[in-house]
Amino acid sequence: MKRIIKRVFLLLLILALTGLALFSGGQIKIKLMESKLHPVTEPFSSMELVPMCVDYIFPLSDWEKSIGWSDYAFIGTVEEILGTEYTDLEYVFNGNWFGLYDTDPLTHYRVRVKHNIKGEAPEEFTMLCRGGQQPNGMLSDMNRGMPEKGNTYAFTCTASDENDRELYYHYSWLLGDESWYETAEGKDEFIKSFEDAYKNQDLSVRID
Repeated sequence: MKRIIKRVFLLLLILALTGLALFSGGQIKIKLMESKLHPVTEPFSSMELVPMCVDYIFPLSDWEKSIGWSDYAFIGTVEEILGTEYTDLEYVFNGNWFGLYDTDPLTHYRVRVKHNIKGEAPEEFTMLCRGGQQPNGMLSDMNRGMPEKGNTYAFTCTASDENDRELYYHYSWLLGDESWYETAEGKDEFIKSFEDAYKNQDLSVRID
């Protein structure tokens, strides 16, 4: 009897939410304010990209400008994706799913530095990257992907005002898997190119 009552209640709840969603233009949004980290349930590369509206004053792929704008440039490996932080969190129901949604999520990574080019990034630190998992895909800026666990990148980052063991992600160039730094045949040539870009960094784009 109790099982039947629960099923009836659940059915009525679903019907009521569906009706509300249709009445409210297709969505119900329940505001929540919380800052805990939510796990990323699948690789970012398998998610559909949902672009954020962000404007930059220069192409991020320009090494000299990206390094000049940043506080740190280094080669590092993503050891763990700690989760995504939602600071203005909503639960959204549109007749098909309940899900977390935030217009400005922040994904936390644990990164290990292999080689510093500019600045002295800690050997291991938390990297904060704007963007993250949403119910309908991956929210990210500039139509680009997010760093993935187990990959090695050339990173540019800026310092966090709150914690010297946290850095804000600016841009990255994928180099290979976690063993790239130890095994890649073209490693020395790439490092020299990256160091040359640092020597010729464009500081005119920097905002201090």
